[in-house]
Amino acid sequence: MEEVPQAAQEESVAFDKFAADGNLSTIPNGTQGVKRSAEDDLSGDDLFGDYESQGDHHAHSDADASEAVGTAHMSKSKLKKLKRQQKWEENKEGRRMKRRDKRHERQARKRVRREEEIAAAAAEGREPNLNNDRRAGPRVKVPVAIIVDCQYEKYMNEGELVSLSSQITRCYSDNKAAQHPVHLYISSYGGFLKERNETVLENQHLKWKGVHLCEGDFVQVANEARGSMTGPKGGERIQLLQQVHSSEPLSLTSPAGANLPNHKSAPTPEPEADNVDKSIVYLTADSPYTLDRLEPNTSYVVGGIIDKNREKGLCYRLAREKNVRTAKLPIGEYMVLHHRHVLATNHVVEIMLKWLETGDWGAAFMQVIPTRKGGKLKSDAETSTGIAEEAEVVEKAGDVAEESEEVQPADTTTQPEAHEPSATRKQSDLGEVEGDNAGEALTKNSLGEQRWSAPPTEQDALNDEK
Repeated sequence: MEEVPQAAQEESVAFDKFAADGNLSTIPNGTQGVKRSAEDDLSGDDLFGDYESQGDHHAHSDADASEAVGTAHMSKSKLKKLKRQQKWEENKEGRRMKRRDKRHERQARKRVRREEEIAAAAAEGREPNLNNDRRAGPRVKVPVAIIVDCQYEKYMNEGELVSLSSQITRCYSDNKAAQHPVHLYISSYGGFLKERNETVLENQHLKWKGVHLCEGDFVQVANEARGSMTGPKGGERIQLLQQVHSSEPLSLTSPAGANLPNHKSAPTPEPEADNVDKSIVYLTADSPYTLDRLEPNTSYVVGGIIDKNREKGLCYRLAREKNVRTAKLPIGEYMVLHHRHVLATNHVVEIMLKWLETGDWGAAFMQVIPTRKGGKLKSDAETSTGIAEEAEVVEKAGDVAEESEEVQPADTTTQPEAHEPSATRKQSDLGEVEGDNAGEALTKNSLGEQRWSAPPTEQDALNDEK
């Protein structure tokens, strides 16, 4: 590229200043109205390229300045969040390598255990047991649908939405590994969850099998699930679902928390209408009905919301507006919890999967509910309470026996109770302290502690007469 003359450079700088402030005085007098030379005309392309490079430099400077101005107006919490996000993006490759290394280590341990089992079986003369499947029996899909309702995005902050996304992933994983998997649906799918799956999670949900992500509400999804359950691939009715019951699967109980002061904002539970849709059951802790068992060809809706109990009764109100059945899990009938009976979304799904496997709500609760909630079966709690009460009675009896041995009466002479003065009876009820303190009239109380109890004047007179 040919070198730009000095005059042309000065002229370009002057025109830049004129473009910036519109002042003609910035243009040199010698350049106004003077015809350019041929060399200047020939170097026009080079000047244009120089202008472009200057423009690119100015554009980058403006972008950096705008970014600096944007971060300058951010709060400290937003700046910390932005830094964490940038650090998370920078360490993405490192995390991927760690996951790969852990996967290789698991595979190596599995190979070692397999070789050890083969060697031990050969030494003992038996067939090696190479069945490492966690499930007790074959996987049999059942005609039961579980729908996670995700229409509550506006009631949650970003951190709670991230937690909900993780819980939905856990629901898919639990259903995939269950002995009796169900038809799993995600209703009202979109917004933050969809964006996170497509960006942060890199479309991993596209590899999921046996789960349906639907944009419609839970009623529309339940109608779709009804067709899948009754179709040729709807699943098999296991023995637990074939049992004939004379009673309804839902039992009416007292309204949950009706007499508690912290349930003022919760809706008043009411019995369901006659024309209610019985093929859909919305699970909520505010329902007056308790779920006794799962029924085939029925959709059970779990509210996908994490609000730390801010929106009391929200799921129950929406279910009543849709005229569907509501119920709560029988936690209060089987468990004694130290905390509230509100569980995470994936815990509710896993409990129902465990019930399909065991047929026992108590066993399902004990296997799923976290130990930090301090849950115990009512039978175990009653047994431990009875043992504790019996031990307390025995301990009190021992304390009484020890006190009776320590307390000695002052006068061991047997006298008729009718002729014993009242002052003497009071004095004999209190044991005197033996030894050096006996002359100071110090006595012991029922707890064995010394206290001052000087004898009354009447008692002194009786002692003088004797």
